[in-house]
Amino acid sequence: MYINLSFFSYEPLEYCHNFTIKFTMRIRLIVLIFLCFGVKVFAQNTSSIDFVIRNLGVNVDGFFKSFTVTTTFDDANNLQDFTGEIKANSIETGIESRDEHLLKEDYFYVSKYPLITMDVVELYKKAENRYSAKVNLRIKGKAKQITIPLKVEITDSQRKITSEFEINRRDFNVGGGSFVMSKTVKIKVVHIETFQ
Repeated sequence: MYINLSFFSYEPLEYCHNFTIKFTMRIRLIVLIFLCFGVKVFAQNTSSIDFVIRNLGVNVDGFFKSFTVTTTFDDANNLQDFTGEIKANSIETGIESRDEHLLKEDYFYVSKYPLITMDVVELYKKAENRYSAKVNLRIKGKAKQITIPLKVEITDSQRKITSEFEINRRDFNVGGGSFVMSKTVKIKVVHIETFQ
């Protein structure tokens, strides 16, 4: 960015040029600080459920806007239990017509199965902040038991639980037998809760 103020000023051109450089550098510094602050806030304070699936050889990214995660910790801050519930009609992939199609019977059939749920069957602590959970995942009325990893990070003000895992969409009769769409869905869940 370069702003030549010499046209508007009776000061020597060199003075105006120096002012322009200082002004430009200040603007860049302000933008940089704003971006860094914005990324920090997003990373630390936003819960999310995101997914990726390949369709026609291209990765399709999406997320769910409306969901709840409930956790139970003991006095030593060890994770004891958790449940999750997603409103299936809150799915977004960036294309409205596709999102509407995903609500229909051959995909999530939200008029009959409005919720996606997950509850714990067994929970194991593997390391200081690592867990393995055997869970019941229910989508479109079909339940399947899967094992997922969890990472728990605890600070003075919040708990952050992260899990990344894969599911087979065909196990839940989502998307039928399509061969152009991958059967594997990669899912990332981030749950953040602040202390009272």
